[in-house]
Amino acid sequence: MAKFITLHFRNLPNAAHYNYCKRVSAEFADSPGALIQALGQLPAEFNTWLAEETKQMEWVRKSILTEQIREADHRMDHALTALRMQVHAQEYHPRKAYAEAAHRVYTMLQNYKDVNRKPYEEQEGDVQIILQQLQSGGAYYNDASTLGLGALRNELQASYTLFRELLAQRDEKSLLKPEKSFKEVRAEIENVYHKITAIIDAGALMNISSAYGTFIDHLNPEIKRLNDEYHRVKYNIANSEPEPLQPQLYTGKPLTPSTFKVLYVTPNDGTITLELGKDYNLTFKDNIEVGNAECTIHGKGAYEGKKTVTFVIVRAL
Repeated sequence: MAKFITLHFRNLPNAAHYNYCKRVSAEFADSPGALIQALGQLPAEFNTWLAEETKQMEWVRKSILTEQIREADHRMDHALTALRMQVHAQEYHPRKAYAEAAHRVYTMLQNYKDVNRKPYEEQEGDVQIILQQLQSGGAYYNDASTLGLGALRNELQASYTLFRELLAQRDEKSLLKPEKSFKEVRAEIENVYHKITAIIDAGALMNISSAYGTFIDHLNPEIKRLNDEYHRVKYNIANSEPEPLQPQLYTGKPLTPSTFKVLYVTPNDGTITLELGKDYNLTFKDNIEVGNAECTIHGKGAYEGKKTVTFVIVRAL
């Protein structure tokens, strides 16, 4: 009779670990009475911890949303900074009409110079007012048109829209952070799981019941598949955390900022700094003219996929 293969859960990515636990739980539910009787309360204990892991998975989803909100906030801050720099530079324009328009817009923007230090809800309200002032029908629309602020205004609008959408999604979630950490929950699940496998292994070796062999035959292929999958897995660069790119000064030539850090949280090594050329390469788009530009991070080596971040190009003061 087949010997049960023990899978160390903590080696698996979150989703694979969670899905395998659900598979084990389903096998318990379909097992004959002889096997359930031999295991006693262990299946119920296993399912109790599986419910805790379900809460952990929900919290992970909420945490990912928090990171997305932070990224949208950075993007909005950069758009405001670039807008302020562009307007301030034109206060010294030799043509009086440009200088006066710039002075009016810059004075308005200075009323919201501390917007990035405010709570998200207050920040959202301030940016909405700025956009209303600069868009069609707003008090400074003609000045914005004179100064050619269309691209920066559109970038601010896009980042603001994304920011609001993510805040709305966050507010729909009311889950509290679980008391235990993911690591602690996994350890508890693994502890119960090993008790279960010890009983099943002993029963299978002694040929007590065909139920043991059936349970083993159902789960062994899944364990092998998950182990093989884990050994082949590559990290997706889309889950990396690049530092925000600073505004770049217009030169008339392609701008390719590459000194920013790209961080990645791995299950075994914690947060690491990826190396350009070894772990990823960069490509750029729309990176010559004043306005919004794109930088795409392409995974390499142990990393796959891509992630696009934005930066702004502004004219020098």
